[in-house]
Amino acid sequence: MKKYSFTIGFLFAFIFVDAQNITDVVRWSNTDYVGTARTLGVGSSFGAMGGDFSGVSINPAGIADYRISEFMITPSLRSTGSNAWFAQDKNSATRDKASKLGLDNIGFVLASDPGSKLTSSNFAIGYSRIADLNLNTTISGIVPGSITTYFAEQAQNLTVDELDDFVAYPAYNVGAILKDEASNNYYTDFSNTKQPVYRTQDIYRRGGIDELTLAWAGEYNHRLNMGISMSMPFPRFEELKTYKETDSATDEVEYFDHLSLTERLNTSGLGFNLKLGFVYKFNKNIRLGGSFHSPTWYSLNDDYSNSIEYAFTDARGSFNNKYDTPDGGFGYNITTPWRATGSLGTILRFGEIKGFLNGDIEYIDYTNASYKGKSYNSDPSEQAHDREVNREILNRLGSAVNVRLGGEFAYEHFRVRLGYGIERTAYNADDFYNNKVSFGIGFRDDNFFIDLGFRISDYSEGYYPYYVKDTSLNPLSEIETNKTRGNLTLGFKF
Repeated sequence: MKKYSFTIGFLFAFIFVDAQNITDVVRWSNTDYVGTARTLGVGSSFGAMGGDFSGVSINPAGIADYRISEFMITPSLRSTGSNAWFAQDKNSATRDKASKLGLDNIGFVLASDPGSKLTSSNFAIGYSRIADLNLNTTISGIVPGSITTYFAEQAQNLTVDELDDFVAYPAYNVGAILKDEASNNYYTDFSNTKQPVYRTQDIYRRGGIDELTLAWAGEYNHRLNMGISMSMPFPRFEELKTYKETDSATDEVEYFDHLSLTERLNTSGLGFNLKLGFVYKFNKNIRLGGSFHSPTWYSLNDDYSNSIEYAFTDARGSFNNKYDTPDGGFGYNITTPWRATGSLGTILRFGEIKGFLNGDIEYIDYTNASYKGKSYNSDPSEQAHDREVNREILNRLGSAVNVRLGGEFAYEHFRVRLGYGIERTAYNADDFYNNKVSFGIGFRDDNFFIDLGFRISDYSEGYYPYYVKDTSLNPLSEIETNKTRGNLTLGFKF
């Protein structure tokens, strides 16, 4: 059962692109350590295991189990489907689906045995895709209220010269809000603020996080693996949103005909993090692992712009006014929360069948995240905005315990894999969990291997296209998303 409080919907709404907020913090704090098809097949449950390149992202100590050098590459096919509707008009639900080819991993492991008590000393370098942000969705329906109320609220008690460049002034310029010359109050063509209005919003998102990693791991006396990795994530995000309102054929709203608001956002940047891990082998069958992921320190830049169109008819005739905002830019820093993972694994042997089972428990406290604008030291308004965002982090986010289970079974050269994961949302007022089911197969020879991995995941979120003071007029929508991912890894040993 999902619950959506007004708080969660507000947080999921990225209303206007010139205001960095808690949504950005959550976006860059969520990662998905997949990489190779083998790791995908076991549900990314690999914390106590070794011998797979994706260990550099989960627990770098696993790299110490390599006895022979290896090169691998993993192309992928990612498919995202969404089902969205306004909560007050579920019959208007719309379905969208999109697929995209990508590269999830390319890596190299150099294995060596230095002798004495240090029974392995291995280096790894490579690239992995650790987050995928692609989404296409359309929300439509008839809901009371209008976004022009939001425009007017942003303008109240301000002169025209004081209106901001990206919300209030564009709305005033095209006639979506009107000024009472006797005061600094603004009003709209909607005399009845609760008038039902047909609206749609198209959301197009592309991007993710690609991570370049350098790692070392060593095995001590065939018992203890130790590992460390340094990573540079490269975040990229593009969002295009188009919101529209249309009057009915019976002209229920005097003067108003239709409006359209288009928002564009491009985010790029660079980050840095460290990961430390160990695996202790009690015997040939039982392994205990643990890893610590430092915060990722991101430096980000947003480029954005808006376009608004407003059409109306009055005694003078029909008008269709358009306005394009100037291009905006903003730099800021985000520090994501640290993570800690405990893992328990067992090696299985049943005659000619071998394999392993592994369980990971991951803890994340999202309230440890932080936000800071790059002009914080010189801009009082930015200081106030920073304090507000960090206050929202403390008040609206919480901690999460995520569980991943996975196993692999081998007969001669063939492998079969299964995995399951459950992950909690970052928001403390939401009880939604992301469920992931994985499976895979593989073939391994002395010098070559090929693996196929698949995963299906489902999650839901609340979303508001805009937010006004009268909460009964906030158009809550729900977006159900299904993601399917298929990876193919080709590897060579030497």
